[in-house]
Amino acid sequence: MDRRRLGSGFAAALILLSSGCAFTNIPLTLPTRGLDQTVAGGRGRQVIVVQPFADERAVRDRCGMQKNGYNMDTADAVCQSAPDAWIAKLLADELRATGFTVLGADAEHRPGALRVDGTLLKIFVEPVIGFWSGSLEADLAIKLHATTQTGLAAERSFFVKGWKAGVVSTSQPFHTALDRATQAVLEEMVRAIVELMDRYPQLGSRDATPLPAIRLAQETTR
Repeated sequence: MDRRRLGSGFAAALILLSSGCAFTNIPLTLPTRGLDQTVAGGRGRQVIVVQPFADERAVRDRCGMQKNGYNMDTADAVCQSAPDAWIAKLLADELRATGFTVLGADAEHRPGALRVDGTLLKIFVEPVIGFWSGSLEADLAIKLHATTQTGLAAERSFFVKGWKAGVVSTSQPFHTALDRATQAVLEEMVRAIVELMDRYPQLGSRDATPLPAIRLAQETTR
């Protein structure tokens, strides 16, 4: 093994270990920007997005962790706003940009309006420290449950990862990894809703004929 590479690897680990940054909490500002490329297809159809989503995370007191050079948990990544409300609003805003008529839970609506209830299952950002390098990994997991008064019941889970290579002891890579995961899960959720409503054109429209009870269980993982 190249002794110089070995020495540089240990040196990098010692720098991370001794750095005060590794023992400092990361304030994690949740991204609010919509998709870089807006999905089309809403066509004015009504969608009800219940806000906030339910929060069923196994870890709720933080949104990630900081590590030192020995891969030890040394500090927290702390969400600066409630993540269950954040992801619900982000989805509602993006569906509106897609062309849907997005309504609140108590608003008057057509019988065929699609009601979307969501559950936040995971949001967690952490360093992945290798012998020679490090990166940030963000996990997002969300379950959507869609129903209508005309008989539809559909459920789908989404799990995505976002990565950012490079220095792991500053806040910016945490935000970049989470932003990439958010873009991925947001696009998948919006496309899933568009596809579901295209499959049953009466959903959300003025002419909403009754549907047989349907349950769609499909899980998306990236």
